[in-house]
Amino acid sequence: MLYRFISLALFSSMLIPTMNTIAQVTSVHDIISCIDNIPCYKSNARFTVTMPQLTDDVVYNLSIEQQSADNDPLSPCSYLIEWTTDGANERLNGFSAYFSGNHYRFSGERLQEYHMTWDSIPFRPAPRSDGRATVGVHQSAQFVNTLPASIAAELRKMQSDSLYTLHLHPDTLISGKRRIVIDAVMRTGGMTAMEGEYVFDRNTGMPVRVRLENNPGSISEQSVSIEYTGTSIQEHCPALSEHSLMERYPTAFERYRESNFRIENLPGSRLPAFALPTTTGERYSRRAADAFRTPTIVALLEAGTGFSRDLVSQLRKAVDMLPYPADIIWAFTDKHVDNIEEVVPEIRPGEHLLMSARPLARDCGAASLPVIILVQRDGIVSNVILGYNNELASDVIQKMALMKP
Repeated sequence: MLYRFISLALFSSMLIPTMNTIAQVTSVHDIISCIDNIPCYKSNARFTVTMPQLTDDVVYNLSIEQQSADNDPLSPCSYLIEWTTDGANERLNGFSAYFSGNHYRFSGERLQEYHMTWDSIPFRPAPRSDGRATVGVHQSAQFVNTLPASIAAELRKMQSDSLYTLHLHPDTLISGKRRIVIDAVMRTGGMTAMEGEYVFDRNTGMPVRVRLENNPGSISEQSVSIEYTGTSIQEHCPALSEHSLMERYPTAFERYRESNFRIENLPGSRLPAFALPTTTGERYSRRAADAFRTPTIVALLEAGTGFSRDLVSQLRKAVDMLPYPADIIWAFTDKHVDNIEEVVPEIRPGEHLLMSARPLARDCGAASLPVIILVQRDGIVSNVILGYNNELASDVIQKMALMKP
């Protein structure tokens, strides 16, 4: 804690807009040190790609958040990057996020996720045929190169690579404003492969503009421009988490999640809180800390699937054969009562028939349905069964027989 306080105090002193602070920027390393470990950085950016073969520029509007991650061996920072762009007939949007070994990326109608504890391979650099190494999936996501930490890493790489030449201009005028500029040139095989200009604010050291010319003068020439606005630096940001992402992008997690990572790791955790309508117009609510009357089966399902009736029959059969009375919560994601009541025309004692349960499926992390969640009396999830099979009743009996009634 003391180390973090001293680091933050030192960082803050670097940002005081005085002539003394400006004089400290005498090398590229000074800029790298300033932007590499920001406690909480937020900014907007306009990302523009220009190519000779395109009649119009491709423009993305970004919202960027970067947080320091001192103890993360995979990345110097956590981040959240939101983007929007105008497609042919509609506005497209998406996001990328990384924190504590977890990476999410959403684009179009697909939410991908990667978790270090589940599969470490995507996070590891891999060698390429040219001898260089690819970066982990969390560092190759769209627009990650706009982060200050990524700019710092790129400048650091250029400093150690003989193909690059860097020139620092610690005090220059751009559009009437005094800026710090780093010019970068990459030459290979006697040809200029890249020309870059990195512009920084003289008071804060934060990036103001980045311009990259890739393969200048060739048929594959590409120009990239990143213009930063509304930059703010804070001592603390609310920590990024899966829960905060689900609250921010409920539709992406409810409809487009492809991975069952979260729900497969639900056992041992409390069943998430929920408040859902019943088919009779009432409301069933429970907090995460609430206990159940008895061990309970939570069935997340859709009415339209062909095996829904068989699933209901199998779970009721299992309950009838348990050595104690167990409850069932039928949590349908459907919103139409008639469709639900075709599957469950009437409920038995100890059963609850709920609808519009997609938020619960989202909070549990169910990427596909049906899902059977077996919960102990104290609200702790004991087991999760994914999908339907003909031995479902036997599986439920075996897993619930050891629970304390």
